[in-house]
Amino acid sequence: MNKQLILAATAVLLACSPLHAEQMWPFSNKKKKAAKMEKTDSVKKEDKFDKAVKGAQKGSGLFDYYLTKKGELLLAVTPRNLKANYLLANRISEISQNSNFVAGQMLGDPFMIRFSADTSNVYLHKVNHWERVAPNDPIEKSFRRNVQDPITRTFKIKASRNDTLLIDVTTFFVSNDKLLTPIRQSPMVPGEMSATYDASGSKLKEVKVFEKNLEITSILNYTSEPDGYTVTVRRSILELPEEPMKVRWQDNRVGYFSSKYYTYTSSKDKLLTHEMIHRWRIEPKEGEWEKYYRGELVEPERKIVFYVDNAFPDKWREVVKQGVEDWNTAFEAAGFKNVMEARDYPDDPSFDPDDIRYNCIRYAVTDVANAMGPSYTDPRTGEILVADVIWYHNVISLVHNWRFAQTGAVDPRVRKQVFDDDVMRESLRYVAAHEVGHTLGLMHNMGASYSFPVDSLRSPSFTQKYGTTPSIMDYARNNYVAQRGDFERGVRMVPPLIGVYDIHAINWGYRIFEKTRDAEEELPLLNDLLAAKRDDPMYEFGAQQIFLTLDPTDQSEDLGNDHIKAGNYGVENCKYIIANICDWFAEENRDYKDIQSMYAAVIGQYTRYLMHVMPYLGGVEYKDLVQDGRQLRALSYIPAERQKQAMKWLVDQVLTARAWLLPQELMDKLGQPSTILDNATSGIAGKIFSPATLGSIYQGERSGQKGIYRVDTYLSDAYNTVFASAVRGGSLTIEEMNLQGAAVAALLKNSGLTGPSGTALQLGKGLTDDGTDLLVRMADEALPPFVCNHPECRHDHASAGEISYYRHDMKGPSLSAQVGQPLYTATLRRVLNLYKQRRSSGDARTRDFYEYQILKIEAAFDNVK
Repeated sequence: MNKQLILAATAVLLACSPLHAEQMWPFSNKKKKAAKMEKTDSVKKEDKFDKAVKGAQKGSGLFDYYLTKKGELLLAVTPRNLKANYLLANRISEISQNSNFVAGQMLGDPFMIRFSADTSNVYLHKVNHWERVAPNDPIEKSFRRNVQDPITRTFKIKASRNDTLLIDVTTFFVSNDKLLTPIRQSPMVPGEMSATYDASGSKLKEVKVFEKNLEITSILNYTSEPDGYTVTVRRSILELPEEPMKVRWQDNRVGYFSSKYYTYTSSKDKLLTHEMIHRWRIEPKEGEWEKYYRGELVEPERKIVFYVDNAFPDKWREVVKQGVEDWNTAFEAAGFKNVMEARDYPDDPSFDPDDIRYNCIRYAVTDVANAMGPSYTDPRTGEILVADVIWYHNVISLVHNWRFAQTGAVDPRVRKQVFDDDVMRESLRYVAAHEVGHTLGLMHNMGASYSFPVDSLRSPSFTQKYGTTPSIMDYARNNYVAQRGDFERGVRMVPPLIGVYDIHAINWGYRIFEKTRDAEEELPLLNDLLAAKRDDPMYEFGAQQIFLTLDPTDQSEDLGNDHIKAGNYGVENCKYIIANICDWFAEENRDYKDIQSMYAAVIGQYTRYLMHVMPYLGGVEYKDLVQDGRQLRALSYIPAERQKQAMKWLVDQVLTARAWLLPQELMDKLGQPSTILDNATSGIAGKIFSPATLGSIYQGERSGQKGIYRVDTYLSDAYNTVFASAVRGGSLTIEEMNLQGAAVAALLKNSGLTGPSGTALQLGKGLTDDGTDLLVRMADEALPPFVCNHPECRHDHASAGEISYYRHDMKGPSLSAQVGQPLYTATLRRVLNLYKQRRSSGDARTRDFYEYQILKIEAAFDNVK
């Protein structure tokens, strides 16, 4: 074959096949044949390159870039750029509508990319990092053929010079590209924006380049109702470390965010699943490794530095910085000193908080009552590369209302519309430290507070040492167990600065072990750290439960190891607050709106006490254990006697709470309905007779565990508890009628009986399987119309574990219709017979109630005859 044919064939192959970094560079001047190119061709290419960049602003760094007078962004791609892996991040810098995003917030998670090239184009690949192959495995060739990194964008080569390719990336960064759009695309989320991209109002704003990152800022405009939508977005391309960090495997006994990947290998009889924790690369300074291994505290090679927004009011700034540096105590347990450092935004116009190299605590002026602490990782290893804390302005109101509702009966300092600075700083330090904990890789530890005996929370010495929980990553806010006089005795009202579990978790996640080559060799040493704390419940981890709370020992917003006892203390405090709320907050010539807000906070707190006890019904306790080198889950069912106590307590609450929770004089002043408690009543009835509750009890029957319920015994106890007043005879109170009516509706629904319109299933409509949402609605109905209505603050999700995990991967237990419906039907018959016996007893309203319920139940039975 002649020389021209060979060159032509090579060109065709290059054009048809994108090149990986290790492949031939299409314009390499090191190739002998390329060196013999005609001089005229070389001049033409140089002229084309010069013409493309003529008059452009140039920047040199990770990529050389050219910003032309027409507003075009040209990138110069070199062989070095083809060899590296990058993280592409997408962040809001400024925004005209903050209902979905705020300034400084990342749009989704950054993703891993790489580039390849041929003679015509440069290709952007989205890297598949979650599927891997064992090095040098015989199946590696097949893996490469079957697991490709897809090309997600193609850029035509505009010009070339020697080994540099010039591409135009303007449209990628100034458009509504789906990879980078600032418009949420989830149709399942209410309130999502519908907007049309407006190219005429969009433009490139600024480009900056550094050694390891490229920063591109664009203004994107959209037409949308009613006022349009303009957003300034920052796109960052960050080069990933050439030497990846050593991974550490996830363990259910310690709460770290983690990522999974899968490894194909012919040495095992299965696909291997690996899960690596997210953590920073904290290593001793050069020359101090031996000191570290000897047990001396050493400085890290690279500190974790957070810059605090200059928008923070001065009265809060220092305490936010303290919340960052509080974590130094935990890192000392892992052998490092001065790891965490907080700095103010520098008084330097060149400082850029959106530069991906900086970790920032940002102040977002919106009405959202929340805060969050996301972090972003190298997908190959779990190494945290950058983190932020988003501090929404209205988190102040959330912190204020928590503190008042939980400790207002005990601490006179919080009976104010505006707290004194020292009181507010106590609570804000907790918020800051909690969110920074997330940025270090730590998940919520919702089970931590259950390790404390309830009465220990009334001990000055205990609470001064431990606060309200052994983990600041718990949702254990303030000490609602403390009673009047306890504050004066020295009982602490707030969580710890950093808890003993948090110190333990940082030690487990960040300690470096000598002479371990990989994550597998670290496992025995990590297990030793956990074994040393095995018998101390303060060091246990309880992952956040989503959708359905199955484990009552692992809840948010709770305190202590006995929710009934803690609830009784909390209820006493609520009674005292409501009895005095007008005296504390009423002002002459002022309406009651501020008091409405405080009252709503107390209603919400009381609702939590009910919700903490509900999971005991059909409850299951999980503990993560390791036995014979295998990670196991120990499962035990809540004993029958404990479930019976919980049922009685819940029923007693909804039958007696109205007198103190909804005093008519206060309801008249606040303009609130006295029916708020009705949702709680329906919720409790729904939970007692829930198929999920009975399903768990039914599973427990077959476990062999002693002292647990059988379904028929449970339903008998439920009947005797819920319908006790009807069994006794006499007139029923409104609360008793509400409870029994809700119970009948739940029984009709769950029995599967259907009837004509207005009976059976329709009567049960709106009752959920566990009754939880009805209790949430109870709290909502207490809120006056002017209270923030954002999803983030309606139910007190005040922290960023907005990324939430439930390790046990459990769905709610179920009860088959064949087993459950006959039992529900039998209970209905029992109620029907009771009501027929009592239909002529009590006052007129009671008799009418019995007659109506009899009609409903009989109509359902008649329907299936």
